[in-house]
Amino acid sequence: MGYTPDGYGQISVGIYNCLPPDRPVGYNAPEEIYLKRCPKVEYFRAGPAFRASWDYSVTTSEIEAEFPLSEAYKKFGIAESQVVRVHETWTDWIIGTPEKLKDAASWAAPYGPVALMSAANPDLAHFAGKRVAVAPFICGSTPFEGVQNKSYVDEASITVTDSTTEGWEFGLTAEAGMEKKDGPSVKSTASFRWSKTTTHTTEVRKSHTESTTIPGKEGQWTKLDMRACAGVYSGWLRYPIDRDKYGLYPMRAPVQAPGFPNPVAEHQLHAPASTYSDAEATLLRDYHQAEEDYAKALQDTTTAGPSDSGEGIFAGASLHLMNAEAERRRLEAAIQALGI
Repeated sequence: MGYTPDGYGQISVGIYNCLPPDRPVGYNAPEEIYLKRCPKVEYFRAGPAFRASWDYSVTTSEIEAEFPLSEAYKKFGIAESQVVRVHETWTDWIIGTPEKLKDAASWAAPYGPVALMSAANPDLAHFAGKRVAVAPFICGSTPFEGVQNKSYVDEASITVTDSTTEGWEFGLTAEAGMEKKDGPSVKSTASFRWSKTTTHTTEVRKSHTESTTIPGKEGQWTKLDMRACAGVYSGWLRYPIDRDKYGLYPMRAPVQAPGFPNPVAEHQLHAPASTYSDAEATLLRDYHQAEEDYAKALQDTTTAGPSDSGEGIFAGASLHLMNAEAERRRLEAAIQALGI
């Protein structure tokens, strides 16, 4: 299945914003992967909706087009006759799930099986998949136009805690954020959980804080992304039913690039001026102007300072600051709503 890049060269693969699988990214995400356990998952509620770091919206026909079942059977070392059921979606319960467990996972409806599979005996499952993309998006700067230099400070950390009988199991919880240097805070954060195996240690914490200047280009839009050092794999999750009988689920999940020490990496992306409509371009320009207005209002407030003699000046500067902040947040919300 092919994915069409947008102006920045990004592709949408299910729930993931990624880069194409053949794009040079500075690390090697294997073309195929085989895990003797279920990939790690973070799941939570976002308002009334269930969310998870697996792409649990995938269907059998979708994954079959990217990684045929016949290839998966070879990877798993089983025959088609040993498969009791190939589940169409993740709304299907694992064969033999007790009613009490269904009730316990009802909070994640209709995707209760996702929560159960990641919590109940995940080491009994096997995952085989094919790389369909790399560098899933975590967070990024707001695109800016033309020849400008904008500086950002980014932070990333990773904590490793889990282990299995086959070695140390990396449940990589990567957290990243981005903040404009010498300006108002525009920090955006997100977290995901990926999978990796090592034999070196049970616990690792890696962190870095770096300042990066992004050079804009004439006639282009520019942005800085923080993306996971991982591949996104489409494949099948096999779980045991009896001694030599199995069930399969279609699956798409990010898996950390083996042997690569960094959890995330920066990617500077450029897109032609035609990437955005006139209305979208105006919104982005207004947002960056609002950022500058807010920074100036913040400086004016600091300069005025609270004092008996300048109380009126300080009050006026504070009101200007609040109005500038409100406008910046309004435009930021509009950009997020449009998915720009």
